[in-house]
Amino acid sequence: QITLGRATKDNQIDVDLALEGPAWKISRKQGVIKLKNNGDFFIANEGRRPIYIDGRPVLGGNKWKLNNNSVVEVTF
Repeated sequence: QITLGRATKDNQIDVDLALEGPAWKISRKQGVIKLKNNGDFFIANEGRRPIYIDGRPVLGGNKWKLNNNSVVEVTF
């Protein structure tokens, strides 16, 4: 699994989104990408701000299947 979010001294993240824009708008754990046993990748939004997959919003608490060449955007 790969964790997206904002790194702090107490919170390790695989992809630190705070380096890309206003850090205070990013959740410490904004999202998680997981590989399922069947080979599919899913992203779960664990933050307050939406994550956009191919232009479609995935709201907090929801997950979405990633396809080959999906575009993942986290807005600030």
